[in-house]
Amino acid sequence: MSRWAALPAELDPRVRQLVVRLRRLKDHSGLSLRGLAGRTEYSPKSWERYLGGRSLPPRAAVEALARVGGEDPTRLLALHEVAAEAWSRRRGGVTAAGPETFRCPTWRHRERRSRNRPRLGRSS
Repeated sequence: MSRWAALPAELDPRVRQLVVRLRRLKDHSGLSLRGLAGRTEYSPKSWERYLGGRSLPPRAAVEALARVGGEDPTRLLALHEVAAEAWSRRRGGVTAAGPETFRCPTWRHRERRSRNRPRLGRSS
């Protein structure tokens, strides 16, 4: 079994419950994050964020992990629904932009500069 880092202290208990359940399922599968990524559509870094409580996994990722673990996804999806509601309330509402909007409030996202956008102060 894996040794997991502690989840963020400010993580809502409903989100924590989902993450702990997903961690157990992942551990039970015997797969590494890389192995899990190879069997799902999500990268090892994505699984690291989801299982670390830094991002709420999309519904499809929860279903994929259930399939890999040989478990019926119904209960996990119910946990996910409750966790998603709790996550969105903490963040002040859900946006329609997709799974990347479900960031943990402590996670700091750096805006990436577009390659096509000219940099200020540089002449071409």
